[in-house]
Amino acid sequence: MLKRGFAGLVVLLGLCLPGAAGPLLDKANEAETALSAGEGTRAVLLMREALFEAWRAAPLTVETAIFVEAQADGYGIYTERADNVFAEGEPLRIYLEPVGFDWKQAEGFHTSLLTVDFDLTSPDGKVLAGQKGFGRFEFKSHVPNTEYMANLTLNVSGAEAGDYLLVLTINDEYSGSSARVQLPFVIK
Repeated sequence: MLKRGFAGLVVLLGLCLPGAAGPLLDKANEAETALSAGEGTRAVLLMREALFEAWRAAPLTVETAIFVEAQADGYGIYTERADNVFAEGEPLRIYLEPVGFDWKQAEGFHTSLLTVDFDLTSPDGKVLAGQKGFGRFEFKSHVPNTEYMANLTLNVSGAEAGDYLLVLTINDEYSGSSARVQLPFVIK
């Protein structure tokens, strides 16, 4: 009896889903139609609109947070560090890709404002150093870009050899939301 009821529910949901598709699926269908009609640019623009809708609904997160060899030249243009072991006095270079932050419109532009706080902790969580507003990233564009990256450099000179945890808090100053990432590292 339970199996039959569950199977009926699955069939019912399957029949209901196309009617309750939502704006993302609607845009995808429009894009598919445009592409079939040879309107590739229109299809891309429609998919971009769908991406912006998903972006607005997504919580602030950090898709990528890694140690890098040198400052990245742009979104996705970085060389990831082979390990998380640093020589004494060597700066920590970090590459971040935040997702889901808010954009505001002003004077014909879309702007975003992210700040970054850091805490340097021992492996057991004891805060050894930290700073609020360590990084500030204000971005201004004609469109609400989704390929967004930030470079951070943190000097930990004077830190003794040992294991550490870098805790970064990325703050969206427009929405008030925050996301945290943790990057363990070693100083030799």
